[in-house]
Amino acid sequence: MDLTEYTRRLLDRRESADAPLRIVQVGHPALRRPARDARGALEPEILAELVDAMTLTMHEAPGVGLAAPQIGLPLRLFVAQDRFASEDGDEEDDLLERRPLPLRAMLDPSYEAIGTERVLAWEGCLSMDGFSSIVPRARRIAFRGTELRADGSLEEVQEEHLGWTARILQHETDHLAGTICHDLCIPRSIVANRHAPRYADLPDAVTELGLEGEIATLGSGQIRLP
Repeated sequence: MDLTEYTRRLLDRRESADAPLRIVQVGHPALRRPARDARGALEPEILAELVDAMTLTMHEAPGVGLAAPQIGLPLRLFVAQDRFASEDGDEEDDLLERRPLPLRAMLDPSYEAIGTERVLAWEGCLSMDGFSSIVPRARRIAFRGTELRADGSLEEVQEEHLGWTARILQHETDHLAGTICHDLCIPRSIVANRHAPRYADLPDAVTELGLEGEIATLGSGQIRLP
């Protein structure tokens, strides 16, 4: 079966055009294999339909990103959007450096760390539903890819990002190489989401989970759930 036929089958499996796609879970082979290049792999019409379906699925989940391997499709494509607003109404969070991220659809992305500064934060994955872990990420990255615009055009982008936006882009790009965030986590930091709030205070997480290494040097208030 070629990629177009497989994509068509995934889209047609839905009960209706406004129904979300099925998000596959850890153990599905698509999550562990390097994906195929996306540019030129699908006709523009089916690519646009796929991106719309992935965006709907991301919103329904809900999540801030969704990569094609997470719907079982081995294609180097992801969508991302963070409609974050802080509790006090500001559109920023200084601890996580979290800012709103407009909806984007990226083909064949890559990134490189800028500098050596890393940030530790809790992360979850829609393909390991119900769990979070503490994941070290580069604070600042150089990001490249091809963006599918709303009018159907493709545009090459080269950008720098930092903070939570950089984390989202790293997380989704990693999916395209067969890596999930929990592969990169601080050992022993994976917890069920229902228990995660008790570890919002980092010293409690270090003590109760037995975490070791650089994380043990951080103090209270230096990491928290997004």
